[in-house]
Amino acid sequence: MTRCLLFLGNQGDKGLLIGVWNPASFLTYTTIPVNSKSSFNNVSMLITPSSLRITSITSDPNNAVIFAAILNKIYIYQNFSIWQNESTSILPIYEGRSSALGQIVFDYVSSNLYWCDALHYWIAMKPAYNRNNSIYKVVVHKDLKQPEGLALDPEDR
Repeated sequence: MTRCLLFLGNQGDKGLLIGVWNPASFLTYTTIPVNSKSSFNNVSMLITPSSLRITSITSDPNNAVIFAAILNKIYIYQNFSIWQNESTSILPIYEGRSSALGQIVFDYVSSNLYWCDALHYWIAMKPAYNRNNSIYKVVVHKDLKQPEGLALDPEDR
């Protein structure tokens, strides 16, 4: 299973970020392929232990941050660069989601992180940069059956 994300980093860096299921890793392509015959330049960063499984990724490109859903946690990877990622500083910011497949998304306007949980039958949110695990809110739970996909269309308020 592979999760893809177009990443726009600091100073106009552009590339493609892929969260790889097995072995757990981030794979970045520093040039966006134009067609199926395009060459690929990539950089890979393994997540340890490799038995972990990335189920969803999202980013805050303005702050060079990647968020990843791995098992029952959501992690933050700060100072992410599509060119080189030698740091292994990936920290949990939320623990308590089920380990079911469910998307996470970052809201650029509010700096909130949203995730859907297919086993809890809800969509929840929390301030993305607050590591306090108890600060989150279930925003949709009524008549929701196994939510797995999530997309935001932030509107500048």
